[in-house]
Amino acid sequence: MSYIPPHKRHLKNPVEPSPVPDYLLPKPKKNLNAFKSRIAQGNAIVYSGDSISKWFLVSSNGIEDEVPPSIKFVHVSSDSVECRNGEKPLVLMKNDFQKADTNTEEKEDEDEERTRWLLVAEKIEEDLLLAYEQAKKLMEDHYHVDNGKQRLVARFGKVLFYKRQAGPVAEYSRRNLTKIFSTDVPTSYIQNIKSKAVPSHKFCIDKEKETYIVKIDHYTSPNATISCICTVYKGRWKAERNPVRHLVVDVSCIDKNLDMRLVLATKRKINALTEKEKTNIKELLDSVTIDPNGKGRLRWKLGKTVSDDEYKLFEVCHVRATIYKNRTLRLKVRETDRFNERSGTGEINKGVTLILEDVETKLQEKDIKKGCVMEMLQDALGTIWDFLQCNAYFT
Repeated sequence: MSYIPPHKRHLKNPVEPSPVPDYLLPKPKKNLNAFKSRIAQGNAIVYSGDSISKWFLVSSNGIEDEVPPSIKFVHVSSDSVECRNGEKPLVLMKNDFQKADTNTEEKEDEDEERTRWLLVAEKIEEDLLLAYEQAKKLMEDHYHVDNGKQRLVARFGKVLFYKRQAGPVAEYSRRNLTKIFSTDVPTSYIQNIKSKAVPSHKFCIDKEKETYIVKIDHYTSPNATISCICTVYKGRWKAERNPVRHLVVDVSCIDKNLDMRLVLATKRKINALTEKEKTNIKELLDSVTIDPNGKGRLRWKLGKTVSDDEYKLFEVCHVRATIYKNRTLRLKVRETDRFNERSGTGEINKGVTLILEDVETKLQEKDIKKGCVMEMLQDALGTIWDFLQCNAYFT
């Protein structure tokens, strides 16, 4: 979503306490054999050296690894998406797609549709088990066991494709395109989740969180981000390194209005900090104060985005999130106000994330039974399928 100037925002809490820095943590060690990075929107996304990345689409014809002739690439019409080289991204759409009245549109039998979707579990099970074992070994080899926690999540949004070179859309296959996943979802989708999916799957509110995030890096390691996070009710800062992704599976859902991304990643703590590092990072955080009208709802002293030792503040975020939970899953519905100092751009977006806690627990067992993982994965995908029901069109 496009950035909303501060003077046009509707603020609920104009006065809030300023968080007080408490403790922070260190620059990550670089290991070129263990990790690889890619820059996206000014941030470094870290992948393990043996990470697994997959993409496929699900349509009425089943699961497909390539774009069939019945599917076409079309430009996104929304003004809220990011343009590259002056062009808007592409999305996949059926050649005969029409936004028809649901009362007259023919619908496939729901049981058949759900059964076809559950085949996704078979498609990704082996990769998930392999990625988890690789993640576990990587953390054991490079970090103390308590410093990393694996997290398996499903995110909702849209797979966007950008051209790598100029030319008509009709001449492009997926190999000629670069792919990103946008997690920004329509407000109507959030409302639909709260009114239908939450009660039908017996979710109850666990807690509501309001956090501020200040992202910092150092000129010697520009891809090694330190995220300093302050939760308002705790009033102190903690820090984490970039999460390491081990598995990313993007699923384009042609018969739905949203797509899904499944991610297995490790959240990494930082447990040591030299006095010099503490001083320099604290110097940056002390210059940051809450300002409801500021960029990312924060502001900082003029010229104080770089410390004496050249730690640099490059992004700030304000996040409001509601956390729901049921017996096997946690659900996070959040709104993020973000400003990137490097690019001078900001955005406000909404997102929905499902944390697959039961599957996470099963993967941690010493003797993993594939049948149990498959069953839990199918249960989770059944819930995910319900979350993909959305009447709001992305394009």
